[in-house]
Amino acid sequence: MLEYITQGVGHSGFEDGKLPVLLHIESSRIGETGQAQHFHADHAELLLVQKGSCQVSIAGGQETMQAGDFVLCSAGEPHACWTQDERQATVISCGVSHLMCRGRAENCFLEPSERPIVHAGEGSQALEQLLLALMQAAQDPNGQSGEICSYLSAAAVLLALRLQRAVTEQMEQARYSLGVRTQLYLDRHYTEPLTLDSVAQAMGVSKYHLDRVFLTGAGCTPMQYITRRRIARAQMLLASTDQSVQRIALQCGYNSYTYFTSVFRKAVGKSPREYRMMIRGTTDSRKT
Repeated sequence: MLEYITQGVGHSGFEDGKLPVLLHIESSRIGETGQAQHFHADHAELLLVQKGSCQVSIAGGQETMQAGDFVLCSAGEPHACWTQDERQATVISCGVSHLMCRGRAENCFLEPSERPIVHAGEGSQALEQLLLALMQAAQDPNGQSGEICSYLSAAAVLLALRLQRAVTEQMEQARYSLGVRTQLYLDRHYTEPLTLDSVAQAMGVSKYHLDRVFLTGAGCTPMQYITRRRIARAQMLLASTDQSVQRIALQCGYNSYTYFTSVFRKAVGKSPREYRMMIRGTTDSRKT
């Protein structure tokens, strides 16, 4: 234990070891009217949903947050919070100034490219307990409460950032796994009559999520990937066999010779017959 503590010295998560200053912390109920869009020019704010669920807009996006989720609002970043219908949510808001997270601009939790909304769920129980302890310390008239609040604020910020990194890594791993599983599935079944709906059903996700995740990882949509695999196989068969173009079309998942020819021409720049003649260096066009 002593060795662990010694190794941690000098590795503060804040620039020059400077701790943030607590400006406010409170627990409040958010209703349908909620908080109008606003920003804080001189401090950062951490919002944690303690009970219920609410809508949050920040960084150009809008998401539903459940109990345990939180959002990291850097200075100058417009955000709003409200509930749907007549439901209410309890939200803890904690504002800090002089926030100097290592490698970040002042009063900024994250880089602009990082996700400020963290779906931590039950994983944020320790963060909630820290914030509740901070709230209690802030209400304590004892002369040492200011120093205690500073340390608790620092601990809450560091824990929130650790949770944000952990959740982000889990999301990236999940996207990677989904992308790999989808690619393997397409490699096995690309000659079959696949649709985005059928592939998404096989992967157990919505077609919109699958399309977005696969595009991010592979640089193309699942349907574009299928087309590339089919055309690549067609090119191989045209170059290495004497099968007719119509038979090759069927082997590559195309029931329509006309449609296959259209897709092939769009992808390669030549019709299947012209491609075969070019690749073989011959004018023999008997196999159509």
